[in-house]
Amino acid sequence: MVEILKYNDDDLKDNEIDQVVTRVKAFIVSSKNNMLIGKTDEGYQLLGGYVADDEEYVQALSKAIYNETGIELDKKDSVEPFFEVRYYNKDYKGSGINRLSDMIYFLVKTDKLPNYKKLKLSEKEIAEKLPIEVIRRSMFHKTLKTYIDEEQNPLNKIKTKEILLAFEKMKEIYKF
Repeated sequence: MVEILKYNDDDLKDNEIDQVVTRVKAFIVSSKNNMLIGKTDEGYQLLGGYVADDEEYVQALSKAIYNETGIELDKKDSVEPFFEVRYYNKDYKGSGINRLSDMIYFLVKTDKLPNYKKLKLSEKEIAEKLPIEVIRRSMFHKTLKTYIDEEQNPLNKIKTKEILLAFEKMKEIYKF
């Protein structure tokens, strides 16, 4: 069973929600304990994306990982949800809409490496892709914690803290 963490400061009830947005995010870990993570000027971010209304979570995650890295997940790869964070937002960004943002975290075990050539991208398109970093699993927490300590933008810090929260949950569940 996936543990669910809820943030609901406005005490919204499910029947008061006007819009649900679901995102899937992946901790991609190799058999050599290397982890893939995106890194931009806005900080670290896990690979993944939004789930369309007609999509299954694993399908959406696989599609996002392929589009971001060229990695094609298949039956040999382990893809397992383990944690969910739900944000209930009243009047989301002043829109008048009560929104539920659902973030579902997955552990993906694969030894496949990014391969932009599979995506048939031009050099310009490759340069515009999300930069991917490889971090040893043993250094993951320290690397992101150092980033948080040095980062000035509060929103980037919050996003990275959520990644660390999910990482700690993953370590607890999978006994890393």
